[in-house]
Amino acid sequence: MIKFYKVLSDFFEIEKKYSFHLFLYDVQRDKRVVALHPASPVTEELKEQWQEIELKGGYLQIDKIHKKEFHFETGVTEQELYDVNEFYFRMYKLQEQRQKLYHKAANEKFLLRTALNDISKGGSFLPIIHRVRAEVMLWPLYESETVSICTDLVDKLFIRDIMPVRVTSLAYMIAKQNKITDIPILADLLIASLIKDLGYGLINTSLFNNFKDLQKEDIYHKHPMLTIYVLSKCGYEFSKDLKRLILEQHEQTDGSGFPRQKKEDYIEYGSFIINLADQILMYSEGKINVRQTPLIKTIELFHKGVSADGINVNFPKRLLDSLATFLLNDIEEELEKTAKHGS
Repeated sequence: MIKFYKVLSDFFEIEKKYSFHLFLYDVQRDKRVVALHPASPVTEELKEQWQEIELKGGYLQIDKIHKKEFHFETGVTEQELYDVNEFYFRMYKLQEQRQKLYHKAANEKFLLRTALNDISKGGSFLPIIHRVRAEVMLWPLYESETVSICTDLVDKLFIRDIMPVRVTSLAYMIAKQNKITDIPILADLLIASLIKDLGYGLINTSLFNNFKDLQKEDIYHKHPMLTIYVLSKCGYEFSKDLKRLILEQHEQTDGSGFPRQKKEDYIEYGSFIINLADQILMYSEGKINVRQTPLIKTIELFHKGVSADGINVNFPKRLLDSLATFLLNDIEEELEKTAKHGS
């Protein structure tokens, strides 16, 4: 259920004190901070600050547990509160529908190693894509606009086995193996993975005839910035964290990446995850060295840090080490075999 209600600065009187916390939600950072403590007066200066933040897309919130006190102390009606939060109530109803539709699929036993082996033998990537889709569809989308956008993109795009969806699905799986469970962080990671190459649309199509040659072009090294430029024209302001993932998608631990030659300590870990997922699939598909390699074999090469033709192993060691979980036999599968053998 909705935990926080959006409220307007106009609901609060200057010099009046309230018995509940008032929170400020920063849309750009997807973070919530205390805007007013209980028994603290609402000053004119404070209210002006709130109004400026509202103009920039941020807003005030109250915790659901203080809803009764809020109505009593402000005089705001149930209908007025509902009108301000209409989007969230609609999202909550959609969430309930998705829970019924995807709960079973998201909680069924899923053997990742088996799926990777099948792909290596020429099978479809769809089992992994559909698994990611089912899990993401259960996210509480009504608490964050970014999460809502992410689930909508996944709902519409994760029905086809295409390269951007493959990269995004693999990035999600790698993130999970690295114990990344925070939904807003995962949402940024998924969106960035899906749209990271929008900047290609501004590059002359003739340059794509040979990917190796394209990589030598100056314009190629600018495509992360071109993607940010395209996003600036779409009418929606994505978070700084998401845009950072896109900008850093080709940076490397030793500073030899692009576009800013950052080194490991200055690169977001999620940026490495997107880069790694992209390179694993590009190499496996033969996009880098014009020779296809089974997916499991490709993951093994990266895990071992093997500098094969076209492979970039300039990733944090712990990230490459985490690929070991993709190479292990599925535990549940082995337990089932053991049980059958024992009987």
